Amino acid sequence: MSLDVIERLIRRSEETDRIVPVALMFAPPILVFVGTLLMIAGSEKESYYYRYDDLYYYTYYEEQNYALLGLGFLLLTVGAIIGVYLLYVLILRRNTHFERTIMLYESISNYLHSSRLRDTVIRMKNEQGDEKNPVLWIVLYFISNLIPLLGLIVAIYIFHFLNKDFVRHDRNERIFLEQLSEIIPISETLNLSKIGKFPDRNTIVYFALTVLTLGLFEIYWFYTLINDPNEHFREHRVIEAKILEALKNKKI
Repeated sequence: MSLDVIERLIRRSEETDRIVPVALMFAPPILVFVGTLLMIAGSEKESYYYRYDDLYYYTYYEEQNYALLGLGFLLLTVGAIIGVYLLYVLILRRNTHFERTIMLYESISNYLHSSRLRDTVIRMKNEQGDEKNPVLWIVLYFISNLIPLLGLIVAIYIFHFLNKDFVRHDRNERIFLEQLSEIIPISETLNLSKIGKFPDRNTIVYFALTVLTLGLFEIYWFYTLINDPNEHFREHRVIEAKILEALKNKKI
């Protein structure tokens, strides 16, 4: 196994470990809220009175403001598209990060000729499970919304695996890196205390808080699904740079 392969996999992190701007998550609720207000305002009917000579003829017309209705519908649509795009990105980056990490750790294990590291990578691969198809889950979410409560259940499950899969992944990474530090001196230059500490969010508690706050807590929940992996990816870049440096200095 060539060191060049390991270096290429590390460089791929810019592509696979996408850091999503947290501010982007506020666009869908804001657009939906404003769009809803415009739709309500546009649907209100207006009355018109016309005067004829000296008499008032109370001719009454009712019209809707189609400009406001159109703008409101546009904002609702854009908000929904951004929301779907965000969910797509969160699921996709889960897949691409896991896939690249497994390939990287396999390459490191082969480069160092370590059967112990290979066994850890195999266990890590088995425990993180198969990739989640982002398109399939989004389509399933939309279809499930046609049935009361089913759409909510699907959404909660998506939120659930976006956290729990990273928790298992992170804990297994801690095991791998601790074993790796026994072979190459990364522990001397790198703080591994943050690895294996991915926040384990309680799905039942978070769901209950979402219901009790009439959906407001879901904003924070969605924030954690963006920010927790963001921090994980930032830490990864530091670790991988140190690993590459240590491997280049080690004679195999």
